[in-house]
Amino acid sequence: MQRFGRWLVTTASAATVARGIGITLRGLHKRHRLCWKTEPSPPCWTSASPIVVLDGTSLLPRQCVALIAYGIGLMPQVSWLFTPHESAASWSAILARIPPPRFVVCDGQKGLLSALKRLWPCTIVQRCLIHVVRQSCAWITQRPKTTAGCELLMLVRDLPRVRTRRQRRKWLHRFRNWRRRWEQFLNTRTRHPFDAKRWWYTHRKLRRVRTLIEHSLPHLFTFVRHPEVPRTSNHVEGGINARLHELFRAHRGLSISKKRVLTAYFLLSKLEKKTTRKFH
Repeated sequence: MQRFGRWLVTTASAATVARGIGITLRGLHKRHRLCWKTEPSPPCWTSASPIVVLDGTSLLPRQCVALIAYGIGLMPQVSWLFTPHESAASWSAILARIPPPRFVVCDGQKGLLSALKRLWPCTIVQRCLIHVVRQSCAWITQRPKTTAGCELLMLVRDLPRVRTRRQRRKWLHRFRNWRRRWEQFLNTRTRHPFDAKRWWYTHRKLRRVRTLIEHSLPHLFTFVRHPEVPRTSNHVEGGINARLHELFRAHRGLSISKKRVLTAYFLLSKLEKKTTRKFH
């Protein structure tokens, strides 16, 4: 079981492992048959972490999502839950296991925010800044066709440069000026050529970005007041999710149940104390 767990969290092929221990590939698969049926459970949190990063990653689209909670503190802590999709109920199930932290970093998913408001009402939220920038740039595109779109793209690109309270005030002042100056432009409507009663907003994607930023503002600059809080959810997004999908590619062909086993072993490996090498 220990050898199986160590192999799962590496990109080594099964054939390489079989040669290393002197057995055939068929023999290795026979040994691993029982291991694949044993899915580790998430450990209990021994204490409240000051900062918890929450994020979800898809194991199989529309069928299985891993909700991950990673506690940042003197000792890292982790918990997870497999669910068909992200919702307030599924996030509530994982939050109920964890002592409320002082801060939480998340991507602002509606179900997650609803669960946080109900279960952790005193916890301060930091909206992942990179998620806001990434989604905004996808809607605006890299080459906007309107002046309003070009100005908004510059505002979005300047978001990661905000570090201090003064920079935050300047950015908010620029955004409010943009919103006031282009309000009438964003309210422009296009009517259906054959049905006068049907219409839609001409610049729908710019309106989406405006709404996204407005809804994010209450939790977007928490890190300015509290510098110890990460601005992004990269502890999970980059340190866990990206590595997980790399392992899925290395161990390609896994069923959904085996992906769950791999995910559980990998998340447990994040709790292991890394030994430092000494060079003489």
